[in-house]
Amino acid sequence: MGSRLSALVLTAALLASPLATDASNLRFLEFSPSAFFDEEDWALLRGAAKKLLDDAPDGDSTSWKNDKTGHNGTLQVLDTYEDFGTTCRRMKVYNDAIQVSATRVVNMCRNKQGEWKILN
Repeated sequence: MGSRLSALVLTAALLASPLATDASNLRFLEFSPSAFFDEEDWALLRGAAKKLLDDAPDGDSTSWKNDKTGHNGTLQVLDTYEDFGTTCRRMKVYNDAIQVSATRVVNMCRNKQGEWKILN
């Protein structure tokens, strides 16, 4: 009976481990500023990013801030390039929320509908 129980516990651990590994890969999001964003924060960030990506030359930056939450960020277009037959822009994104801040560089490409999508 003891070996049967051990086999059952081992099988359960093996089945559960891929799920735990996959979830741990996303755990960093719990501690990123975006984990605290509300819809208004996201709307302000998306609006600032769209305007910058659509209209600004390389090197330009813009900021956004939600006065209700205090959450804020800065975006900067680093460069523009062609990839997959479309215009792409590399952008540095800094966000701050509830004493959590992070900076990330993302590659954004314009799809056939004219929308900017994150490549990475």
